[in-house]
Amino acid sequence: MIHSLKPNRYYIVQKEPVLVTEKDLLELPAEEPPRPIKLTKPWLLAFGFQPDRPAHSWIFGNVRLVAGMNCWLCTTTRRYIQYVHELQDLFEDHYRDITLVLKSNSFYITGTV
Repeated sequence: MIHSLKPNRYYIVQKEPVLVTEKDLLELPAEEPPRPIKLTKPWLLAFGFQPDRPAHSWIFGNVRLVAGMNCWLCTTTRRYIQYVHELQDLFEDHYRDITLVLKSNSFYITGTV
C-alpha cells in the first residue's frame, strides 16, 4: 500500500487510471484509497519511452530504464522503479528539465496492487 499519496500522480481510482489532484486526495473516501499502478511497457510507451532493443532498455531523452525481475532500474540514478507514481517521482527529483506527460491512453490496466 502507498504510505503517502502525492498529488499529480497516476493511481487507480475505482478501477480506472486517474491523474489524482490535491483536491481529489482530500475528497476521496478513506475506505477506498487510490492504488498504485504497476509500471509496464504500455505505460512506458504512453509516456513516450521508446525501446532500445540492442541495449535491452527503454529510453526517453537522457533517461534509460532497464527491466529487472519485478521493477525497472534507472541507469543514471540507480533507482529501482516498480510503479507509475515512482517514475513520476524520479522525473520530479532528478529530471526537472524533462516534462513527463502521458502522450497516449493506449495502455491496458494490469498489475494493479
